[in-house]
Amino acid sequence: MRLKLIACKALSRELCYLSALTDNNIDTTYIRQGYHNAPDVLRRNLQQEIDLVDSGNDPHTNALGGNSDSPVPYTKDDFDAILIGYGLCSNGVVGISSKKHRLVIPRGHDCITFFLGSKERYMRLFRDIPGCFWYTASWIENAEMPCEEREERAIEYYHEKGYDDDDIEFLLESLNGWKKDYRNAAYIKMPFFDKPEYKLFTQNAAKFYNWDYNELDGDMSLLERFISGDWNYEDFLIVEPGQKVVPTNDERIIGVE
Repeated sequence: MRLKLIACKALSRELCYLSALTDNNIDTTYIRQGYHNAPDVLRRNLQQEIDLVDSGNDPHTNALGGNSDSPVPYTKDDFDAILIGYGLCSNGVVGISSKKHRLVIPRGHDCITFFLGSKERYMRLFRDIPGCFWYTASWIENAEMPCEEREERAIEYYHEKGYDDDDIEFLLESLNGWKKDYRNAAYIKMPFFDKPEYKLFTQNAAKFYNWDYNELDGDMSLLERFISGDWNYEDFLIVEPGQKVVPTNDERIIGVE
């Protein structure tokens, strides 16, 4: 199959690895990490990318014919489906649709499900390790993960903006209100790639925030089936052309309108 993959950059190492192993032809567009914090922006970006693929004008996909002065985009073969490398992600995928292609979306609240291998394991660990902030190699490389250095950069930034120490302390207390909901850090060690410094990064972050440190083995099986085309109903949502993604608010997580 020829598949278009539109995915969060926080999955880049895993998806690149699996794309290299599959017999399918995977054409990938990565979107910068962080839009789960702005789901309306994520939805617009995803829909824009889907619309460009539908219209044949996706600059990430099409080869360029013509000459250097007036290149002409063309695609030899259409896609069999568009893979959406996101979970529900704060409802960021809700409402997306394609006029022309099937969309395939793994069932998960967020990408931590993809690193752990299933939504069932995610929910079990969500109960067993409450208030947990998850760390992976791809997240550490592509996101501003909670750590002592991030706090120091924030202090330096506000000093440069002219704030005094009392104002900075107040600002940081306001911005760091999220920390009250966390008491664990977990490092997910992926089977194909790991660096000791990423484990140490997570351990140091846990120590700085006074969180308990946990280490878990990652599971590539869900992402492998996503890339290979092994899409069962329990783990993947198939969105036919013209249908829209909706939240189901149950164990399925996402459905179609």
